[in-house]
Amino acid sequence: MVQRQVAVGIDLVIAVLVVLVPLIAFDRLLNATVGDGDGGVSVWRLVAVVWVVAFLLTYSPISTCRWGRTPGKRVMGLKVVELGGTGRIGYGPALIRHLANVGTGLVPVIIISNVIAISMDANRQGLHDRLARSAVVGTR
Repeated sequence: MVQRQVAVGIDLVIAVLVVLVPLIAFDRLLNATVGDGDGGVSVWRLVAVVWVVAFLLTYSPISTCRWGRTPGKRVMGLKVVELGGTGRIGYGPALIRHLANVGTGLVPVIIISNVIAISMDANRQGLHDRLARSAVVGTR
């Protein structure tokens, strides 16, 4: 259980760096060229939304379907597999798993119940794992 939490922490640090650093750089560039007018704000918002959505659709789902893990899970010796198997899950289930995980993280009561479910479930599955028919297993 602790391994999964540390893996999530590592992935969150990566997410913050990958999302915020380019947006801050773009903000500086935009302010230097366009100024603080309404046009600059609209462009910044559009770029920010596109960048965040692109990140949500790529980082975890592609890492999970391609390598069976995100960088955080790799560091912690964990892997996402098909429930009852050892094979990687496809992009569709990986995307469902990721979006469900993000959704549960937005509601404190659900995230608490999800953590409890993971610790009590025989397969250590959270809601996101059940929806994707996946499980997280140790590789060490």
